[in-house]
Amino acid sequence: MAWSVSDLGQVTQLLIDQLTAAVKASPQYTQQNFNFEVTGLMPEETRKDGNNTLSLYLLQVGRDPYWRNAPVTGNRAQLNTAQPLSLTLSYLLTSHCHKNWQMEQILMSVAMSWFHANPIFVSTNPALEVTITIEADSIEEMSRLWQAISCPIRLSALFRVAVVFLEPAGPPQMDSRTPVEVGLSVGTDLNLPSPSPESEPQLFEAAVERFLRVAPNATDPSQVTLMPGQQGVVAGDILRVRGSGLDQSDGAAVYLSTSGGSEQWRIDASWRQTGTSASGTAGDADELAVWLKGSYGATPAPGATLTAVPMPGIYNIQVGDNAATKFSNSIPVSIAPLVVVPDGTDPAGTELAASGTVYNLTANGLVDGQSQVWIDQTQLTAGASTSPGVATVDASTGAIAFELPTTGLTTGSYLPVRVLVNNVEAPPAWWVLVA
Repeated sequence: MAWSVSDLGQVTQLLIDQLTAAVKASPQYTQQNFNFEVTGLMPEETRKDGNNTLSLYLLQVGRDPYWRNAPVTGNRAQLNTAQPLSLTLSYLLTSHCHKNWQMEQILMSVAMSWFHANPIFVSTNPALEVTITIEADSIEEMSRLWQAISCPIRLSALFRVAVVFLEPAGPPQMDSRTPVEVGLSVGTDLNLPSPSPESEPQLFEAAVERFLRVAPNATDPSQVTLMPGQQGVVAGDILRVRGSGLDQSDGAAVYLSTSGGSEQWRIDASWRQTGTSASGTAGDADELAVWLKGSYGATPAPGATLTAVPMPGIYNIQVGDNAATKFSNSIPVSIAPLVVVPDGTDPAGTELAASGTVYNLTANGLVDGQSQVWIDQTQLTAGASTSPGVATVDASTGAIAFELPTTGLTTGSYLPVRVLVNNVEAPPAWWVLVA
């Protein structure tokens, strides 16, 4: 059952711990800070050392008559060894203080008050729920009890703790029926050597190392908040793909395709990085490293080799054999535009200066009609010439010019300039100060 203990000492120790805590929390202890002990030894033993002692002695154990026929587990009858034993515990509570009758009564008062305040006691370790009641014995009955103990009678009381369930010796027998059919399953023998060839390559996830530029007035440059939108890799990045079986012949080539899979290209072999320790080396089955070399360019015909970084968008990457007949699963990869920031620019001071009211910057990977310019959460209108809240984009040269909106922006704040192409955002670069 849920409220079962392995031995009765668990119940006694639990009550001793509760009484000890009750005495320490009492006002008398706070005022006098006296030494005391709560023990489970019989009264005769506690008087030998002369300490202030509260004894909670397990005097008698009896069978609880109401739980004798406890509910069984399942529908079949159980042996006694599978049934918990329901018990009622009788404790003799007494206190002894050498030549200090007041201390003796203080300890007894605290203990009686705690038992009175906890008529139903619940514990989680061990799992237990019992009732605690004081037995109404007469002085004659208590005198006969003390005569049996063979030590002088002292202040005492009898307490009943019930119901305590003692764990059964054996587990209950579960219901079963005579077999009428046989189920057979066939699986791989895990003790056999690895198959040859091994299972096809698999791709799990892609990642790229990114250095972000923060606002010029950032007090803690380590705290960077990415702007909402689809973040991606840019030309010049090394894309790392985690997987398995990438050192097999069926993973010798890397392929990129449109998100719908209608067009596919093989990535130039020089993009796959090799070296003594770099990912993607021969024998490295766990990680693939692809360097997006060169600049952005239009994709060739489907099936051709990809030698330029595709224009920004969402693609799928996968590995396969050289004959393009076997492929792994594909995972999505976003290619983003790249905002140009001159070398040597302080990453924490990339404030874009205006020429009058017009701001100018350059970005690679722009696409006519698919390029957007945002100031933080405010999208600028695309136009043929700049004006407040309007941006011009020249995809052939990568030139972007814009003017800040006259309303909607907080004066004195640094706001990021965001460039998106095909809904894929460039990594954060320039910031503008709203005057």
